[in-house]
Amino acid sequence: MKQALLSLSVIAALATTASADVEDRLYDFKDSFYLQNGVDPAAIAGRAQANGTSFVNSPPVNWFQRNVRALRTTGGWTDGGDPIYFAVMGGLSVNSFTANSAGRRAKEMADRSAEYIFPMRGTNPTGLGNPRQPFMLDRSGGYFSNNPLGLWIHVFVNYTDAAFVTRGGLQALKDLGARNGYALDGTPVIRTKSEIENLFSKGYVTKQFLPPTSPIYYGICPAIKDPTDGGIALDQFLSTVRYPNGQAFDPEIEQSFESLRLTGRWP
Repeated sequence: MKQALLSLSVIAALATTASADVEDRLYDFKDSFYLQNGVDPAAIAGRAQANGTSFVNSPPVNWFQRNVRALRTTGGWTDGGDPIYFAVMGGLSVNSFTANSAGRRAKEMADRSAEYIFPMRGTNPTGLGNPRQPFMLDRSGGYFSNNPLGLWIHVFVNYTDAAFVTRGGLQALKDLGARNGYALDGTPVIRTKSEIENLFSKGYVTKQFLPPTSPIYYGICPAIKDPTDGGIALDQFLSTVRYPNGQAFDPEIEQSFESLRLTGRWP
């Protein structure tokens, strides 16, 4: 009897552990939580809705969540080049913040939280639809502790002509390609924020922004804080940059996602 009770206790403990991080699953926020944190929910462009494809109706886990849970999960890189997973809940213009101290704080946080986007060379330099490599989220400003809504400013990183016609630029591209490989358009992959800053300081890339009145000048893209032990649900699916044949550009992003989804553990 004692052994049976011990076995039941172990099973219960394992079950608790297995579901410990469902609180990290990605839900849209309640209107009251948006307002509390400086965003007018009525001014969110393309706000997440339960459509059965990208989002689904699901009982919220936390008090600040709306019953709209993300299925479509974008895989990208952190500022240090590691996999990170997030969902797009909507977009904001500079006029989407509340006219009070909470709104000012939210805008300040969004302005210093860069979501780097890498358009393919020869396409729209401020376009979201043709990335040459995965997006990069700069968490260096204390993202998980200071950015409760997951607000980001879209920063588009494009190579300049100087990178391709000057001796220094060509050497920088050669070194970068040897270290990181090459993107979908044949340009070297930029894997970390420090690489962006180094190239930018030398005039080999630009940082461009959308017009401030654009409804997607900022993105509401909360990231999964802890994707282990249920942080990624079985019904979530991965959206990431792929080659024309469907293969993931970065296999680590896909393999890690599937391992987390199926087992709750990093591979």
